[in-house]
Amino acid sequence: MPILRFGSDAQKERYLPKLCSGELIGGNGVTEPDSGSDAFGLATSAKREGNYYILNGTKTFCTMAPAADVFMVFATVDKRKGFMGVTAFIVERNFPGFRVGRDIEKMGLRTAPMAELILEDCKVPVENRLGKEGNGAAIFEDTVEWERGCIMASLLGGMERQLEQCIKYSRERKQFGKAIGKYQSIANKIVDMKVRMETARLLLYNVASRKQAHGKAAMEAAIAKLYVSESWIKSCLDAVQIHGGYGFTTEYEVERDLRDSIGSTLYSGTSEIQRNIIARYLGL
Repeated sequence: MPILRFGSDAQKERYLPKLCSGELIGGNGVTEPDSGSDAFGLATSAKREGNYYILNGTKTFCTMAPAADVFMVFATVDKRKGFMGVTAFIVERNFPGFRVGRDIEKMGLRTAPMAELILEDCKVPVENRLGKEGNGAAIFEDTVEWERGCIMASLLGGMERQLEQCIKYSRERKQFGKAIGKYQSIANKIVDMKVRMETARLLLYNVASRKQAHGKAAMEAAIAKLYVSESWIKSCLDAVQIHGGYGFTTEYEVERDLRDSIGSTLYSGTSEIQRNIIARYLGL
């Protein structure tokens, strides 16, 4: 999305077809060891020297880094300017001075590899700067707005699959002579899972509709991100409880859902940051 929205014609032609086909895999270098929620408190620097920028710094929690070919890296050209100095760059894996660091082991989401990015006098051609100098903050905000809507759609699919699984299990599992789904305590949990899923769907559709109609939906995206991620955790906890002792084992994989769900309240902005965004749009 950042290349599509802000890239030059040459950048779009060079990267988008291969990113869309899967020939290239992309990664995003924003978070640093000392700046997470403070996305614009970057230590990574960029200094122009002739036809190149020289980038120095370290990025962490970069999803798909071990497999990625091209990265969107944010660096500051002038730290005194704060967010007005942040600039975006398209960095290819084979650029001099760039390397992928150690793999990062996680509690969940283990099929999405993660690693550090290390830039040591990394030479990035001027034509690989995305947008103008100092436009990185605007590019980041636009990109993360798309991300907060789209990344939650995968959770909606997970909620739907999990609901079907829990209904099936509750019909087949019998205790005290009848299916456990006939007991109100189990049925109520499944109903709550259904309500969360349908509400989440409406919130995501609202973000998509407003983006299509108005181009921006920052508060709506924050609301969807907050609600869907926290609802996903609640539904995962209900799924474990519905499965009882089996839910705590790996056999039915609901424990994997629970481990994966925790990350949803952290990536793309923590729940606390989403509440701050919503409060700001409410004038608080």
